[in-house]
Amino acid sequence: MDLTLLKALSEADAIAASEQEVRDIFITEAQKYQKHIEFDGLGSVLIRLNESAGPKLMICAHMDEVGFIVRSLSSSGAIDVLPVGNVRQAARELQRVRITTRSGNKIAGMLEGERCGSEVSALRVDIGASSQDELLQAGIHPGDRVTFDSEFHALPGQRVMGKAFDDRLGCYLLIALLRELSQTTLPAEVWLVATSSEEVGLRGGRTATHQLQPDLAIVLDTACWAKNFDYGTANHRQIGKGPMLVLSDKSLIAPAKLTQWVEEIAAREKIALQLDMFSNGGTDGGAVHLNGRGVPTLVMGPATRYGHCAASIADCHDIVQTQQLLSALIHDLTQDTFTHLTDFRCQHNGC
Repeated sequence: MDLTLLKALSEADAIAASEQEVRDIFITEAQKYQKHIEFDGLGSVLIRLNESAGPKLMICAHMDEVGFIVRSLSSSGAIDVLPVGNVRQAARELQRVRITTRSGNKIAGMLEGERCGSEVSALRVDIGASSQDELLQAGIHPGDRVTFDSEFHALPGQRVMGKAFDDRLGCYLLIALLRELSQTTLPAEVWLVATSSEEVGLRGGRTATHQLQPDLAIVLDTACWAKNFDYGTANHRQIGKGPMLVLSDKSLIAPAKLTQWVEEIAAREKIALQLDMFSNGGTDGGAVHLNGRGVPTLVMGPATRYGHCAASIADCHDIVQTQQLLSALIHDLTQDTFTHLTDFRCQHNGC
C-alpha cells in the first residue's frame, strides 16, 4: 500500500467547489499513465481506464471534505466562518485549522465558537490578530477556505490516521485501480470518477453521471460507528473487519442482485464483508442511481473510526481488501454478467 499517496490525498485541502489540490493529484496520475481525462461543469474528474465494447462501469469517490468558509472579518481581528458540510458539533471548537487564501497561502489558526448545550455556533478562527487591518495584511478575505490542520500518521498495527478520510480513502482506491489496471484488458469500459461537492448535496455525483451515462456504478465511501470501541453485532463498521457493503441508506437501496453478486465475488476471493445500512445520510449513490432511466448502483468502502471531524482512523488491510474486491468485480463484469444483473425477469442470481 502506498502511504505516501494516501498522505498526499489526506493532507490536501479541498472543501466543496474548491478541490483543486486533490484534482491536481488525479490529473498527474492520469497523465502518467496516458489516460483520457474529462471534467464536468463542477470540476469532477472523469478518467477513462480503458476502452471496451462491454458495459460502461463508473467507479466514483468524492474529492471534497467537510470544513469552513470565511464569512467576514471583524474589527476585533476575529475571522467569522460558516461550516461547509455537516461538521460534527464537537469538532467546531478548540480545533487547529488552516486557511487557504485566494493566493494559495496557508495560514494556521484556532477555531472556536459559542456552545449552548450540544450546539456550537458563532464560529470564528483566531490567528492572533487584533484588528481587521491585520487580517487584510495577512491576505485573508471573505470566501477563503478553511480546513482542519491535521497531519497524516501511520499508527501501529497497520492503522493510519488523517483528516478527510471521507472520502480520500475512496480517492486513494481510484488511483490504486488506475495504477493496477492501466495496462490490463478488461471486459467492461471502466471510468474512474472523482466527484465534486458531495458533502453539500451529492452535486458532482449527479453531474458526472449525467455526462458519462454509465450502465452500472460503484460508489466508494466510508462511514464510522457512533461508539468506536463497540465491537457488538450491531456495529458493521469495525476497522480491520473487511470492506463495508452498504445495502441501504436514506437515498439508495441497492438492488439485491447486485449485492448478491458482490457477496459471491467476495466469498470467492476470501474477503470478509460487513453488510451495513445507514439509518442517516447518504452518498453519491443517491444521485447516481437516479440518472436518466436509472443506473444500477452499489456503495462500498473501508470503515473508519471518527468522521466529519479533525481526523479519522482506518485499517490498511481494509483498504487493500477493498481494492482487491473492486479489481475482482471489474474482471467479472462481462456483457453476460451485466445482462444477467439487470434482467428484471429474474429475481435471483441462480436463475
